[in-house]
Amino acid sequence: MLIYRLSLFTAVFFLLTACDFSKNTGEKFLKNATCTANLPCTFSNDVKVWLSEKTLSPETPFTIFSDLPTNLTIEDAKLKGITMYMGYIPQQFKKHNGLWQSDTMVGICSEQNMLWNLELTVKDNTTSLIQTLNYSFYVTY
Repeated sequence: MLIYRLSLFTAVFFLLTACDFSKNTGEKFLKNATCTANLPCTFSNDVKVWLSEKTLSPETPFTIFSDLPTNLTIEDAKLKGITMYMGYIPQQFKKHNGLWQSDTMVGICSEQNMLWNLELTVKDNTTSLIQTLNYSFYVTY
């Protein structure tokens, strides 16, 4: 029984330290955003990003979609917590029926309304220009 309690304490301790709250507030971050959180977005370079669901829950799979002009490719993509620190989650976008998609999910945190940011780095193959786009969304429970 003592080992079980220590294991449970260790698990709760690691969960709380892994889910450290960021000093960033959602409002401050979204004030500089190009798009509205959780809604489809078209950036100035014609990259489109949207989610498979309008409302997302933690530990539930969802898909992030992107439609890129033919001269652009995805160089890198990752999810970062804005209102909490949970590290980052690398995204693997694959082309399927002309659209790029990444099947993913995020973990649960003690914060019930978590703001996440997709950091999508794209490269223009004709000019070699690299741009990083930021798409935000909430995950709630």
